[in-house]
Amino acid sequence: MMKNNQLQEVRISIYTRNTSTEQQEGRRSYRDIQVLKEKYERMGYKIQGIYSEIGCYDPKRRLELSRLFLDAFLGKFDVVLVWDLFSLTSNPVDLLNIQRFLAQFNVELCSATEPFDTSTPDGMLHFQWMVELLEHEHLACKRDISLSSLARLIMTKGACMKGDESSAEPCIESIRPA
Repeated sequence: MMKNNQLQEVRISIYTRNTSTEQQEGRRSYRDIQVLKEKYERMGYKIQGIYSEIGCYDPKRRLELSRLFLDAFLGKFDVVLVWDLFSLTSNPVDLLNIQRFLAQFNVELCSATEPFDTSTPDGMLHFQWMVELLEHEHLACKRDISLSSLARLIMTKGACMKGDESSAEPCIESIRPA
């Protein structure tokens, strides 16, 4: 675990997207922004920016995602934090491209509810399984099982890994400030 003064050096940006016209805009916005902001600031992290948009499924037409990419290129933050990967995108290819793009600029992608660490081979395998399962995320939601838990289940060949956000470790522990 990093010391408190080291935690403050890690700059986090939060990204959220209202993924359904049926969802109330305010509820998701509060959960994704306020809850994450308050939780990570209490842990000592600095929230550098918030990127929030409604609907839009085409990554090329998402203005806030484009702004996030530009700010990643400019080195404005170290971590992009999302509530879950499905809120970032429902397309597995887009998710892999987003993760790879951010990694080019030493920006880590983290989910508050789905723990993974793309800095290790096992962690990257776990992430790739989550990406494969992304298309079936709606099935996981109906059974209250996260993508991360399903990926672990596949990787461990049957071990019961059901969990929720309270059982997840902060994803930012893998980041070491320069």
